[in-house]
Amino acid sequence: MPATVKVNSKSCEYSVKIRRGLIERLGIEILNLNNEIENEILLITDKKVSNLYLQNVIMNFQQCPKPEGTRMRICELLIESGEIAKNFNTVAKLLEDIATLGLSKKSCIVALGGGVVCDSAAWAAGCYMGGVKLVLVPTTLAAMIDSSVGGNAFLNLNAGKNLAGMSCNPSLVLCDIDCLKTLPPEEYKSGIIEAFKTALMSGEELFRIFERGEVNFYLEKIIENCIKFRANFNSERAKCIGYEIANAIENLSGYKISHGAALAEAIQISAKISRKNSLCSEETFQRIINAMKKNNLFVNVKSFKPELIFQAMGRSVELNILTEIGKCEIKKFNSEDLALLINN
Repeated sequence: MPATVKVNSKSCEYSVKIRRGLIERLGIEILNLNNEIENEILLITDKKVSNLYLQNVIMNFQQCPKPEGTRMRICELLIESGEIAKNFNTVAKLLEDIATLGLSKKSCIVALGGGVVCDSAAWAAGCYMGGVKLVLVPTTLAAMIDSSVGGNAFLNLNAGKNLAGMSCNPSLVLCDIDCLKTLPPEEYKSGIIEAFKTALMSGEELFRIFERGEVNFYLEKIIENCIKFRANFNSERAKCIGYEIANAIENLSGYKISHGAALAEAIQISAKISRKNSLCSEETFQRIINAMKKNNLFVNVKSFKPELIFQAMGRSVELNILTEIGKCEIKKFNSEDLALLINN
């Protein structure tokens, strides 16, 4: 069922719309944005998404009803695909290209793509002329769940993933469920793993959908509930289950291991840490493992030994550990002790 989630951040309020067919009415949705959008629209996407949607989106903007006398200028910029492109070089090039196009302070940047596109475009929108309007149109499941809310955009540094962040709230987020039909199986699975991570933290209602193996049947409800949970995610719980471990695995692999695969392994490691420290019960541990099996979330990757993973995270490791479904605690560990614990 179509849904709209209202997100209240410190600096603004915006809507996340979840429904099918939104890309077909993208122009109307953006032009109806509180009558604040001027006549300069910049579409930022990557090469993969461009082949799927860009020309139809441009045509949609051109053909949608406009106030009499309105002249709209539509521009587009493409960035490279993949996690390796989520860095300052990409943003710097975007800013130079935006300036070359001569876009004004009153322009609107529309990010059309996955998490890399959304984060890179958000950085550009936040920087250009001190900030211009931003609309996010995430086209992957992971981006719908993760990039839609939070008001922050992150870039990777040589030292690690998502270490450079800035605050940049969108004016609107449009999640078209139909976009998920075009995702490669591995990318779709990565999104399901992201949703599973959120289910572990949010509580029994969402987790039981995974436990019953009914993910595909309740996909829109899962997306809605994940976004609602993220919208209420406070700073004291900002660390997600498995987040730091997954980032360490990705970084060690040079981003050759996907985030979804790294996260699946990180969730297992995090659950083992919780069980072996008697922070969660054996029953809770088994429920997590069984739910992962039920939804085929185990990913076979050539990963790294626990001691190397924890070493990459630093001598002192702070993790958000699950104590029961829907309840977490921030715990500090010595990385050497964690490696010994997991190996035994």
